[in-house]
Amino acid sequence: MTRKPHTFGAAVLAGGQARRYGGADKAALDCGDGRTILQRLLAELAAAGVRDMAICANDPARYAGFGLPVLADQPAGRGPLGGIAAALGHFGGRCDATILLACDLPGVGAGAVRRLREAFEAGEARVVVAETGDSFWHPLCSVVHNGILDDVAAAIAQGELGVGRLWRRLGAAPVHFDDEAALFNVNTPEDLATWRARGGEAP
Repeated sequence: MTRKPHTFGAAVLAGGQARRYGGADKAALDCGDGRTILQRLLAELAAAGVRDMAICANDPARYAGFGLPVLADQPAGRGPLGGIAAALGHFGGRCDATILLACDLPGVGAGAVRRLREAFEAGEARVVVAETGDSFWHPLCSVVHNGILDDVAAAIAQGELGVGRLWRRLGAAPVHFDDEAALFNVNTPEDLATWRARGGEAP
């Protein structure tokens, strides 16, 4: 019997405090091609065939111009898990699973999104997560079943706020990427300068 294909939404997590970037809005940083990181990620999600998207952030007015739902962390002040909980609550009645991307990953392209989505479709794990190097996980580049919302809420309630730790506990399946540029993380102004200088290639 053929398994019914899953349906997917996608959320870009833009609610972080960016302490290492001096509190700047990393989603609004210029990738070097005239687009912000957020604009580029949304375009790549659309190119991968994703039509249902949202932005997880605690300042809805800042992102009003995108014409997408802006979801406040649930609850606020709990790190990325608050944004993930908001995304799963939003998409839970709309689709089966949610593609999660942090707003500081300028290199994630449509091909990477498709690979993660296909791995989720092909396997049984409730979470698939991007991996580079020697088993280095990128927990905010993942696809998760919306049914894990209760697990996320329980972790928040218990003060266990590490996303990677929760994904491991839920039996996440890694998807390995040899191209580390696809998962290059912009945490500091120096990281962004490196990204631009190398034309989008990781050091």
